[in-house]
Amino acid sequence: MKHLAVDKARKIIFNSIKPINKTEKIKTRDSYNRILSEQIFAKRNQPSTNISSMDGFAVNKKDLSFLPKKLKIVEEIKAGNKPIKKILTGDATRVFTGSTLPKGANKVILQENCHQKNGKVLINSYEEEDYIRKKGEDFKKDIFSLKPPRMISSNDIALISSMNHKNICVFKKPKIAILANGNELIEVGENLNDFLLPAATKPAIISLVRRWGGIPIDLGIAKDETAAITTLLKKGLNADMIVTIGGASIGKYDLIYSSLKKLKFKLKFWKIAMRPGKPLMFGSKGIKPILGLPGNPVSSMICSQIFLKMAIYALQGYKHEDITVNMILGENLPKNTDRKHYMRARITYTKKGDSIVIPLTNQDSASLKNLSESDVLIIREPNDKKARIGSKIKVIPIK
Repeated sequence: MKHLAVDKARKIIFNSIKPINKTEKIKTRDSYNRILSEQIFAKRNQPSTNISSMDGFAVNKKDLSFLPKKLKIVEEIKAGNKPIKKILTGDATRVFTGSTLPKGANKVILQENCHQKNGKVLINSYEEEDYIRKKGEDFKKDIFSLKPPRMISSNDIALISSMNHKNICVFKKPKIAILANGNELIEVGENLNDFLLPAATKPAIISLVRRWGGIPIDLGIAKDETAAITTLLKKGLNADMIVTIGGASIGKYDLIYSSLKKLKFKLKFWKIAMRPGKPLMFGSKGIKPILGLPGNPVSSMICSQIFLKMAIYALQGYKHEDITVNMILGENLPKNTDRKHYMRARITYTKKGDSIVIPLTNQDSASLKNLSESDVLIIREPNDKKARIGSKIKVIPIK
């Protein structure tokens, strides 16, 4: 198969994935990073009445024709209390931030511009601003809404709670089956020798699946035997998606490809024009997608960032795009090859305090230490020209 461009591979994956379209009602407070599945309307106005935005005295502007002006304090209204008295000519009401304004009040005088004594307030000056938050100024009942699909942020949780929704409907978390492959791999914590490796990438992928809204199902480690791989892959057919780690290349013992063919999976691509991560595989059986990640740990993790993240959100009916940021390059970079390159890099600061991005010297696809030290991935398009110190370059934050 021809090596696909990264953008084409992402498009194939997104267009191939059908959302699971199963929903559930959960508490708003538990909805962080979930995908909203139903439109929700505000159940109340915010604010629900005209309120003061500052501590001071509520008055009617007609009483401010000349200064200084002495007014009678007829009431004190704390936030959450209902006003009792209407503001009449010559009256003022003591208010605080969040206090509901009494009828007849159309301006708040800041307390620092007043002098209070013996039940009266002397107003010496006032600001042009009225310091009033109007009823429904933030959002209006039955008019303002949030529409699906929307990834719920912490800020959204505050907003939805203010709209007075204790529970909301979201798409169910997709189940993602994860299988590592390789004779050299054993589970983390088991007895090692010089010829075996802990399957370090698998728990990392499991953590990413959780972070991106999926439910990981650990299928374990399959040895380099077609029968063993096929048996474990069959267990993954009950999940919404299967992810394999390793065995997707073309070596004698890279058997994921042949095992998938036995299970009637149709492969849509096998290699991509990217580094690290060339041996990436994607296919499906009916509507069930499978993503074959490279065996090299760094390649696997970066491919997860670029492809798996998008796929998990697509299963939840949401189109995810990584945020890219322009940063100042702190080192010269040579001309790029014909493959899109995601370079591990760190953010550091100049003596003036300006942030710059420095690519790590070692870009080997097996160096997990370097990946752990990285803050961002520098994006280099195929055949990019030399990049000079001080030039702007696109990065993807990964921390």
